[in-house]
Amino acid sequence: MSEERIRVFREIVIVVVLSLVLVSALGVKAVYASSGQVTLRPTDDTFADSSNPGSNYGGLGYLQVMNYQSAYSSDTMIIWLRFDLSSIPEGAVIDGATLSLYASLVGETYTVQACSSSNNSWTELSLTNGNMPNYNTTSMDSVLVASANQWYNWTVVDAVENALSGNPKSVTIVMQEPNPHSSAAWLWFDSKESQVYPSLGIDYRPELTIHWSSVVPEFPTFLVLPFFMMATLIGVTLYKKKSHASQKRARNSH
Repeated sequence: MSEERIRVFREIVIVVVLSLVLVSALGVKAVYASSGQVTLRPTDDTFADSSNPGSNYGGLGYLQVMNYQSAYSSDTMIIWLRFDLSSIPEGAVIDGATLSLYASLVGETYTVQACSSSNNSWTELSLTNGNMPNYNTTSMDSVLVASANQWYNWTVVDAVENALSGNPKSVTIVMQEPNPHSSAAWLWFDSKESQVYPSLGIDYRPELTIHWSSVVPEFPTFLVLPFFMMATLIGVTLYKKKSHASQKRARNSH
């Protein structure tokens, strides 16, 4: 084998080896994708009161829901919660998202709905009934709240999935009672400002637990083999061209 062919052959080997290394690295990245779970506390939580449209309740240790309607007056209270989703990996396939609230005071049975809002610009110390953002009144999940001193859970997968495509990645969940009540019965859930007693295992702050089954790799696995075949084909073609050129130069030199 001539020195020219040896040089060309070495170049082809280098191309193929580099292709193998790259494909291997991409393949490992795809295999590394795995499931996971995280439990989040709200960054902001408060409620809006229609009878006091300019008042803010972000610093209280409870969150209140109400829908009082009578011939003489009415009052609705809606809970707002926001969670930071930045800890969820890119490409996570969400298969579970549960909002958990602890009911500390239940004066009457309520049917509480979990809704969503695409507006994450509000803060717990500025939101009021008069300036609260619009929200989707379609319920993601509805739960009957009848007893105090226990946890209640709502499925909110749709809100989390939609929020992950936004920037910044945060989700707003709105809690409401759509059915009017004839009495102004209170329904309180603990807020993120509620008292915590770690030594007693008491922590009733709101939680959002998110589970993902897998993470979609940035380089899809089904492209690995075609990529390697293409790189190899390029290498072989380059070898043939250089080999042919080398032979042609050798003939012309005689």
